[in-house]
This record gives sequence, structure tokens and C-alpha cells, in this order.
Amino acid sequence: MYGILSESDLLALREQLGSRENRMRYLVQLAKQAEIPDDFRTSGREVFGCEARVWVQADWRDDRLALTVDSESRVVLGLLMVIRQALHGASSEQVSGYSLDDHFDALGLADFVTSSRRNGLRNVIAKLQER
Repeated sequence: MYGILSESDLLALREQLGSRENRMRYLVQLAKQAEIPDDFRTSGREVFGCEARVWVQADWRDDRLALTVDSESRVVLGLLMVIRQALHGASSEQVSGYSLDDHFDALGLADFVTSSRRNGLRNVIAKLQER
């Protein structure tokens, strides 16, 4: 349900994040930590459906997902990095069982996901789960 993360991982992180303001800071910090190649933003990697442009590269190595994400929005990139934390290194079974809504609810991040962002993030998850 949470990729490579456990319930206890999520509980510890949620307690650490605390207030809404701290959760927003966390998303912005995650966005700043993203390591994205200079030529990453190509049409072949773009995923549509979100209010901000999103790019995703998913590679499978020894049945483990290697995931790179990017967005023109810091908040969306932070949300993508939360997904990456759960799915980078995950098996195909963990990816297919991943629940975006459950994950974000468990971390207290659901209030940062507008309906447009949710649609875009769900499209990212659908793309990963179809492989």
C-alpha cells in the first residue's frame, strides 16, 4: 500500500512533520533535493493531467523501480518526491499495490493535493502501475 515504506515509517514521519506549515516546508525541501538531469524534460517523459507540467522516467532494474521525477511547480515536485520515496527501489508487487490516497492521508499531506494535482499524480501512478 505504501511501496517500500511501512506504517511505522509513515507514522514517524507524520509526527516529525507536525504542523501544516512544517509539512509545506518539507515538500519544498524535497523539491530542492531532487536530482534531475539537465535534459530530463522531454515530451516522451511528460505525464499529463496536473495543473503543472510533470515529467517521469521509470526504469526497471532487477525487478526494482528506478524513478526520476520533475515538475515546474515546487509543491508538485515535492509531492512527486514523496511518491518517489515510497516507490524508488520498490518491486513490481509493491508498485502495483501502492495507494496514493492512503499514502498521502497517512502523512497528512492530502490537503496539499487539489483535485487537479490529484488527477495528475494519479496519472503518474497509473503509468507506473501499467508497466
